[in-house]
Amino acid sequence: MKVYTRQEFSEHEQHHWVTKTSTGFIFGSGVIVAFVVGMVILYQTLSTQITKHLPEYATLKAMGYSPGYLSSVVLQQSGLMAVFGFIPGCLVATGLYHYVRKATFLPIEMTATRVVVVLILALLMSGVSGWLSMRKVTMADPAELF
Repeated sequence: MKVYTRQEFSEHEQHHWVTKTSTGFIFGSGVIVAFVVGMVILYQTLSTQITKHLPEYATLKAMGYSPGYLSSVVLQQSGLMAVFGFIPGCLVATGLYHYVRKATFLPIEMTATRVVVVLILALLMSGVSGWLSMRKVTMADPAELF
């Protein structure tokens, strides 16, 4: 027999459900799938924007802007997309947490740690997507476009 404090019991139960049951595996897999799908969608969006504005990037390249500067523009754009997508997503998720907590009496809440981790993952996702899509910008040849 083990005697736990309320906090220790809560941590023990959480550890059990996350590591020893299929529920934890399913939610963990869901996070990975959401990350990959988000990265693909962001990559497609950035790639479309770059293709649309390729003449502008080529003009900047012809004016003497370095490929590093053009790459930083793409990374800034992907970062802004992540932040502007994160804000409404966080508000909706907070509302859903509140609704689920009231409907099911489960002790779940949107903690500051969770918000920071999701923001970091969103920025990482956008960084990888931006890095993958900036090849088009650095390979843009001004002579071929005009």
